Amino acid sequence: MRRRLLSAFLLSAGLALSASVFAQSNAPGNLRLMAFGSDAQLTAIKHAVARFNQKYPNVKVEVSIDPISNGWGDYVTKVLSQYNAHSAYDVYGTAIETFRTFETRKLFIPLNDYIAKNPGFSDFAPSLFQQASYQGNTYFIPIGWNNIMINYNRALFKSAGVELPKQGWTWNDFRETAKKLTIKDSAGNVKQYGYEVPNQFFFVQPWFFSNGTSILNADWTASNMLDPKVAESLQFLHDLIQVDKVSPIPGKDMLDNQFFAGQIAMISRGHWIVENAIKAKLDMDVAIPPAKVSDTTVIGFGGYGVSSTSKNKELSEALITELTSAETQKEEGELGGGVPGRKSAAEAPGFLKFPPSAFLYYQTLPNTKPVPSPANFQEIEKIFIRYYDAMMADEMPIAEGVKRCHEEIQASFKRLAAKKE
Repeated sequence: MRRRLLSAFLLSAGLALSASVFAQSNAPGNLRLMAFGSDAQLTAIKHAVARFNQKYPNVKVEVSIDPISNGWGDYVTKVLSQYNAHSAYDVYGTAIETFRTFETRKLFIPLNDYIAKNPGFSDFAPSLFQQASYQGNTYFIPIGWNNIMINYNRALFKSAGVELPKQGWTWNDFRETAKKLTIKDSAGNVKQYGYEVPNQFFFVQPWFFSNGTSILNADWTASNMLDPKVAESLQFLHDLIQVDKVSPIPGKDMLDNQFFAGQIAMISRGHWIVENAIKAKLDMDVAIPPAKVSDTTVIGFGGYGVSSTSKNKELSEALITELTSAETQKEEGELGGGVPGRKSAAEAPGFLKFPPSAFLYYQTLPNTKPVPSPANFQEIEKIFIRYYDAMMADEMPIAEGVKRCHEEIQASFKRLAAKKE
């Protein structure tokens, strides 16, 4: 999902329409859509807008795509600046990391009545709508989702004579596997790492969830960093880097290219990586993350919402109907975007053909937890990553890191509470 920034473009009607379709709505209008993603999302959105224009031929839809290259915190900043400048879009595609921030600021309209009038949404996993709701209202219609899996290079496993991951593997199994897949040259320099310890907030969460803990409490209102299991999870990742030497130290850049080049055997990513894996002709498959207490992994998903400042709310809802249609979901999933929110699209042969264990994405859905996404997500993400990076680089002891991170997170929540008073 983190790709080069794709410039905004304009899509308008240009298709021959039957009289019956034209009669559906020939009212003129203009809509602005801010979406996110890469080529897979862009292609699916373009085709969705074309179908929308078959029904609404006189409505021009301006689409801007953000690749989220700098994380969801920066996306929040961008959207808030648009509202402050009175230049907000009509429809926004965004993700769960931003929902609470936007909902508490009342930037989007409730879609309860719209959802009730669209029985087709029953094809979506019910948990996605539950997680997209806040204080009895649903502000976002779910689309594709990603749960972090272990993506692995099958060819490297076979070359090293290492057994492929099996369901039910443990942290210890994973550690030994990563050791066997780490290869050094005669001078002791690593030529191939067994794993890439994640450098992103979203990617690292399964290592806490699979240990029965989280960095925040259950309702995302306070730090849980002092839970001993948090330190235990961080120590495990630290030791993969500093003791076992099976992973590079997390840096600013993600190492997807090194994975595609066969220099890293396993990485923690979502389904979005499939798009580039296909292009690289990588012999890749996915496995459920290993378990310490459980094999619970993290889920993040996107959704479309209608801006509270939009002057075309009904047209915006009609556009969302097409953006979340079975056709759009199926196309995006098969091109390598997120896992389709519609189960019918996730069961399509085109989606299941790659990677070989693609069926595991939906199989894990009941055993996922949403990425911690409080209203002050921008701050929490930056605080956590700053201390996480220092601990992984051996610049700060784990005990000191969790304590100082806890204190800063608590201070952030106190500031958030003060704003509400």
